[in-house]
Amino acid sequence: MSEQFQPLAKPRLSLSRFAFYFITLVALILIYLKFSEIQLIKEIFLRSNYLWLFSIIIVQVSSYYFLALNYRDVLRIKDMDIPIKELFPVTFVIQFLNQALPSAGFSGQAFFVQYLKKFGLPIAEGIGRAILELATLYMGFGTFFIISAVMIFNGNKLGDRPEVMFLIYGFSFLAVICIAVFFMLQKRGRGRIARWVINKLHAYFEKRNKKKIKNGEVSGNENLSNHTEHVAMIYQQFKDSLRIGVLDKHKKAFWLAYLWQNMIMLANIFTLYFLSFAVGYEISFVVAFITFTLTKFVAMVSFVPGALGVFEGGMTLILISFGVPTEPAFAMTLLLRAFTFWFPMPVGWILYRFYLHREELEHPYDDLPAVSNNQQ
Repeated sequence: MSEQFQPLAKPRLSLSRFAFYFITLVALILIYLKFSEIQLIKEIFLRSNYLWLFSIIIVQVSSYYFLALNYRDVLRIKDMDIPIKELFPVTFVIQFLNQALPSAGFSGQAFFVQYLKKFGLPIAEGIGRAILELATLYMGFGTFFIISAVMIFNGNKLGDRPEVMFLIYGFSFLAVICIAVFFMLQKRGRGRIARWVINKLHAYFEKRNKKKIKNGEVSGNENLSNHTEHVAMIYQQFKDSLRIGVLDKHKKAFWLAYLWQNMIMLANIFTLYFLSFAVGYEISFVVAFITFTLTKFVAMVSFVPGALGVFEGGMTLILISFGVPTEPAFAMTLLLRAFTFWFPMPVGWILYRFYLHREELEHPYDDLPAVSNNQQ
């Protein structure tokens, strides 16, 4: 009895590998476009106090550790316990993807949802985890913004500037919307607004599919996509994840996750504060607190991908408003951007490549076509 084997077909370019090459290309283009800024950062870096810069590196690494702690406690709300040693490296990958593919954080979250599937977390629950993370992020930032507003009204020179008042009004408006949505989600079933949105989407997709069939673009037997169910699933995850009963049941994990978001904000504020010593123009901690918080808000509501340019311009102007000369204000801003944006990128890229390679080793035949063996 003899066996005949067909040789394995040449592996195709997998989707994950294509994504890796594409993201790498985008990152290189971004570096090329901002190369003059990177050169300027290098010059400022070489003129700065190395001891303070080393302290800043420690603070920034700790911010990633706090983010990993936030991930751990958010996952505990979903009844999952993943060790920090698994989550800490992933934080760099998520940050890298969010930087290379500016998409309001969706690119990094999409990777994390896929990554968590190996631990048995379904995609729907992964979306719920992302919702909880965003909730703790907004709560933490809101706390710092309110403290900043109190500092501003407490005799600070920025209190007389109309631009700052517009930021405070804008934050108040968004905060009211978020609180209203939270209480709306506590209602049983779908609220009137949610039902109206989902029904409108269903009608839109049905109309679009009928038009495609009528125009002969597709046959009537094809299963046409109707994304209404996806919208309904996301809405249900909002309800399931942010229910007061669920949060009360896991209140320790939830409030710890909120605490770690506060620690991340505090680490970035200390980074700006230490940078003032590094460039030789010391600012007070209050100035660093207000400056970073207001700049963070401007970056969060900006429509510019990655807030590139918006972050730098906003922070420089706020520092100048506090009486900081233009040159040290610009130097602090660029170095902060370097430590929070540019320097972690290569670390994230290396770890992303590592995770991709590990995935290929664990599932080596996922991208190969099926091969039949003929036995005679």
